[in-house]
Amino acid sequence: MKKYFFLFAIFFSTSLLAQDSTRVAQDDITILYRNEAEGGLNIHSAGFGITFRRGWHMTGYKKKLMEFDLVSVRHPKQYKQPNPYYPDSRPFFYGKLNFVYLLRGGVGRQNILFSKAERSGVEVRYNLCAGLDLGITKPVYLEILVDDPYDSLAKVIDTRKYDPNDPEQQAVENIYGPGPYFNGLGNLKVYPGVYGKFALSFEYAGWQQKVTAIEAGVVLDYFPKAIPIMAYTKNENMYVNFYISLLWGGKW
Repeated sequence: MKKYFFLFAIFFSTSLLAQDSTRVAQDDITILYRNEAEGGLNIHSAGFGITFRRGWHMTGYKKKLMEFDLVSVRHPKQYKQPNPYYPDSRPFFYGKLNFVYLLRGGVGRQNILFSKAERSGVEVRYNLCAGLDLGITKPVYLEILVDDPYDSLAKVIDTRKYDPNDPEQQAVENIYGPGPYFNGLGNLKVYPGVYGKFALSFEYAGWQQKVTAIEAGVVLDYFPKAIPIMAYTKNENMYVNFYISLLWGGKW
């Protein structure tokens, strides 16, 4: 009886091991997911922002893409400086007219150059995208030191939209600091344009249904009318920026 029980135990254990091996093998089978969505952070040579992308497999190595970016843009000549006559003042951007954000929406293609050999591998892809671009400007507000109407020897703070033609704003010593950021939200302006993007993407998620990627590339934004960022200097209507994105998402 003990002999038969021992043989049954060996048979049962072998069956369980075979089932576990089959399950592991099934888990390791590469599946072609038809859909993909990912989002993340974007850092480029003139600012930073967020990005979202949706992908659909056309073949095993090609996808069609739809993407959206929202990024900030700074002028290369803008820098913060304090009021040298008031040590407790806050640094501000002298000569800056507007904060600028770019809202991009476009379509494109992604081709796989090198597929993952295993879970710990890296998939290398390249992206080509293009679409519409909206430059959104929000006026800069500053805290200006003006004469107190009730005391000729005192100064009071007046929050104003920055105007390079205002005599009281042309001298650095009259500016106490930046005004509230949310002032001017009712005076947003939009500048339509187009953009094009090329990038290499390195996807290294440890699970097939997950997406973890680093993307590096170059993007060109063009606007028929130059976006006014700074006074006293030339504002361009075309921007060429290098960027890096960190992306997370999933497949199904």
